[in-house]
Amino acid sequence: MGTQQLLLIALGVIVAGAMVVTGISMMQAYAESSNREQIISNIYDLGLMAQSYYKKSGALGGGGKSFSGWKIPDQLANTETGKFTATVRAARVNLNCRGKYNGRDGRTLIRVTARIDTKGIKITVVN
Repeated sequence: MGTQQLLLIALGVIVAGAMVVTGISMMQAYAESSNREQIISNIYDLGLMAQSYYKKSGALGGGGKSFSGWKIPDQLANTETGKFTATVRAARVNLNCRGKYNGRDGRTLIRVTARIDTKGIKITVVN
């Protein structure tokens, strides 16, 4: 009877350990996916801001058919979601964001880029 009890205790410890490991893995996958979706949402919003700036006349504080002069608002450049940077040219804006969690490769941070021009916003998930 003592051997059976030890076997059941050992089996219970193994099952509980497997459940904890699975739970941690699922939590990390959720955090990564959630961070990626937040970045995509934020980068899209920044793209809309850039397009709005492009369409406004210079007299109203816009670019007057140019992206030159647009910048990421300071409060949106470094958030809990990630760090956003922009390369601004007259005809387009390239946005780049590095997230807070490791991406699909498990080694480097999540990275999303976007190209904003007069035709629209093209978002690319790099990792």
